[in-house]
Amino acid sequence: MRTASRLQLSRRTLIGGGLALGGIALAPALPAAAADEPDGSTRQQLGTPVYVDTTKDLASHTNTFLESWYINAAFESGGKILGFEWHQGITPMGSSTEFLVMNATVDVWRPYAAAEAMSAKVGASTTEMHVYSSIGALSGDRSEMRFKAVNGNNSVDVVMRPQAAELYNGTTGLLPFLGTDSYEFAFPNMLTKGTITIDGVVHAVNSDAVWFDRQWGIAAGLTPADLQRNAAVVNQAHWTWLGLSFGEGNRSAISFWDVMGQDNRWTFLTYLADNGLQTNVDARIEYQKVWTSNATGQKYPGLVYITAPKLDLELVLTAMMSRPEFVYPVGQGHNGGQSLCRVSGHLGKTRIESHALLEMIGGIVA
Repeated sequence: MRTASRLQLSRRTLIGGGLALGGIALAPALPAAAADEPDGSTRQQLGTPVYVDTTKDLASHTNTFLESWYINAAFESGGKILGFEWHQGITPMGSSTEFLVMNATVDVWRPYAAAEAMSAKVGASTTEMHVYSSIGALSGDRSEMRFKAVNGNNSVDVVMRPQAAELYNGTTGLLPFLGTDSYEFAFPNMLTKGTITIDGVVHAVNSDAVWFDRQWGIAAGLTPADLQRNAAVVNQAHWTWLGLSFGEGNRSAISFWDVMGQDNRWTFLTYLADNGLQTNVDARIEYQKVWTSNATGQKYPGLVYITAPKLDLELVLTAMMSRPEFVYPVGQGHNGGQSLCRVSGHLGKTRIESHALLEMIGGIVA
């Protein structure tokens, strides 16, 4: 991985300053075994260690400052393009949960968020994967998961079965930062069946490309000042993230980041090939048809171009939602967009024609 790309973000949970939905910007020095790999190199080829256990690490950990479980889906059902997103983050300050259902065909976007204290009804088990809040719960193991969430007339009730594909951000699953460690992995192509209800209308879910992401950060050595500093970094950060699975059986995937700091910018992706080999490469992004939110003043694109020359990757993302922005009270969250997009392009000779959720936290710096 190139030096310019050594930055990763945890997902949507703010550390310090109270409960919120946001993220922590991480500026790590990657393990030597994962850094400066030659083109096409992989952890298998180099014997690079993997620092996550995708079975045991589904459960919550002790001695962490961040625990995160995340799901997103974009799929066709009954001739309509639908999607959902759920994220629950747990910190020493409590739990924050975000839940969103979408019907891109008719531009329906139904968000909901809850910041709650830990209790018998809000939390996560340390002996098994069971994550729960007032919105709903995720439970299960490496072979099968059950997810159910409800917000009024909007809900998701699905069974998800992870396949063999596993993506380790940074290719190892370990991203040291600020004297601590962040761990992250994904199941990019879960077989998923069930129902999604949007404005009281029930639709079938039958997809082989639902994305699951698990992340946590070790608290050892962090002081209250460290947590406050991390929170300040978050509130000034802007980033775009895309998790996309594609190819035969959706066994290939990318985790793409464009991180826009005050003085620096990091644009890169982790690529999972269909044979399980993984590599990091620099990437490029271009934002077009940019609109400005009346509520926050933040800018979001209607059209996005992503390229990674080393992979011969070219993608065009066209937003299918008109104004997909989460807006939170001051101090309660990090405003941003979550939009269903039409995706078209290729990686080498592999054509990509699908739909995906594009995340844009803090807006973009065009």
